[in-house]
Amino acid sequence: MEEIVISAPFQVTDEQIEMIEKQLSERPYRVTFICAENDWRDTLAHIPPTAKLIVSRGGLGAFLHEQTELPYVQIPITPYDLLREVAVATQEGDQTIVVLLYASLIEQTEAYTLSLNDRAVHVLRYHQKDELERMLDEHRGEFLIGDRRAVAAAGQKGLRATLLRSGHEALEQAIEQAVRTLEIQHRERAKRKELELIIGSMTQAVIVIDELEHIKTYNEHAVTLFPSLKKSNAYREVVRHEALQKQVETMEEKRKVVTVGGQQLIVTTVPTMSGAIQWFEAIQDVQQLELKIRKELYDKGLVAKHTFADVLTVNAELQQTIEEAKLFARSEGTVLIYGETGTGKELFAQSIHNASKRQHQPFVSVNCGALNEALLESELFGYEEGAFTGARKGGRSGLLELAHEGTLFLDEINEMSRSFQTKMLRVLQEQEVRRVGGERNIPINVRLICATNVPIADLIEEGEFKADFYYRIATLPLNISPLRDRKEDIAVLAEHFLHIEMRRENRQITLADSSVLEPLIAYPWYGNSRELQNWIRRLVITYPEQTLTRAGVEAFLERSTERTEEVTVRVSESYKQMEKELWQKLYAQFQGTKEEFCKTYGISLTTLWRRISE
Repeated sequence: MEEIVISAPFQVTDEQIEMIEKQLSERPYRVTFICAENDWRDTLAHIPPTAKLIVSRGGLGAFLHEQTELPYVQIPITPYDLLREVAVATQEGDQTIVVLLYASLIEQTEAYTLSLNDRAVHVLRYHQKDELERMLDEHRGEFLIGDRRAVAAAGQKGLRATLLRSGHEALEQAIEQAVRTLEIQHRERAKRKELELIIGSMTQAVIVIDELEHIKTYNEHAVTLFPSLKKSNAYREVVRHEALQKQVETMEEKRKVVTVGGQQLIVTTVPTMSGAIQWFEAIQDVQQLELKIRKELYDKGLVAKHTFADVLTVNAELQQTIEEAKLFARSEGTVLIYGETGTGKELFAQSIHNASKRQHQPFVSVNCGALNEALLESELFGYEEGAFTGARKGGRSGLLELAHEGTLFLDEINEMSRSFQTKMLRVLQEQEVRRVGGERNIPINVRLICATNVPIADLIEEGEFKADFYYRIATLPLNISPLRDRKEDIAVLAEHFLHIEMRRENRQITLADSSVLEPLIAYPWYGNSRELQNWIRRLVITYPEQTLTRAGVEAFLERSTERTEEVTVRVSESYKQMEKELWQKLYAQFQGTKEEFCKTYGISLTTLWRRISE
């Protein structure tokens, strides 16, 4: 049990003691009563070492609080106390009544006068002993009421004064305030202990500072950096770094790189309601952690590997597209990339992600054309245990959850069914996802980038794509021109791919002269950069010579492109019908397996089946 000391400058009555004990009967506190009618130092000596709080009043309370540093609750002077003593005084003569009280005992900052039973009552407050004595001299001959100090001073001057006692109401109020104070202390101690456990378990050095720049707590890692923590709790004496001191002074939330003891640190300062928290991380530790996180993301396939530096072009139009994409990277708006198969739509999507503020967060890529609606829903939304036959025990997070705080790239968005477009529209609007078979919504924060290889406006006219979903995903449209419209890029890319494939195949081929790759410029490259790279790879694997000549390129090009003579389709009002006919003719002319065809044109087997069958 915690002990409350009640020390009053008057004798507490048995009735008051009984009232207080009853008030605390069901609470974990006990009370010690100390009468302080005489020497205050004698009162101080009787305070037990187990005391947690003092209840007193006036100068006595201030003295005990200063000497013990224990929390102090003042017994108030209530209107009932004042009226009770004044009522007695009005029955004893007709003098003016003067009440002298220590300043802290009454709330009013100025003296005031009231009238009771046609008698004037002056209530005065004093701060110092000489001020009290001056008041006593000024009011000789009047009826004096005061606290213990005023009564004692009056007696030394030969004056009669009545002690103003605190009644039941005042003591009851003080006890309630004492209990509330101790309960607040309990909560604060529990919070402090929890905070110490938290920062003690942290691998970084942590210092907690109050609003007066005193260090409230810290962990052992902080002592390693600042040994003087064991000697001082003054922040400026411990952390002798002007920039960090300024952050604490201004309570700015900032991260700063500083050098402490020859070690480079990242210091984060975060303001709190009662001061600030600073934690210190070694730069090499942060770098190692970032590498570990990025490795884990790589292992999961959740990292964007490419940047705008990987987009090779000398074409002015594509260079302008790159600049436009860089502006899009600064925004949080949804991007819709249009480009034919193999033009590098995912390359642009990854580059936008890596140039955005989400660059250190996951990048998740999904090919909508490779999955039917049910699979796409379970992949994107995830599912709860038992949601369907074969569902993983414990359920599974969806790709939308994995992309939280990062970027979700939906390729071949044109292949998404209208019903699933409705579900995705709701997710984008609400920024929440519900797993298949789940009952709760999971908040997400995802930046969406979509890609299509067909004009979606045509699909909207044919009723194949929802207009409201299109307007939601096409906030920032980006068009990538096909390789046949960028002929100046063909030789540049071909030479780049040649070096890549030679490294991959561990083979060295020398170009006979600068015109060797020029024959490639005349070819239309319907599969764009992807088709060009695959052609270069076949060349590196099968070309019999060590020196590549122009004639050799022409011959190899003629042999390997016999199957891709010009393809024509009939003009139809249905874009879907024209697309179907185009893919059927391309596939019919292709001399190879379905897998090779899909690899050449950058589509999945599911997409191929859908495009030639539907």
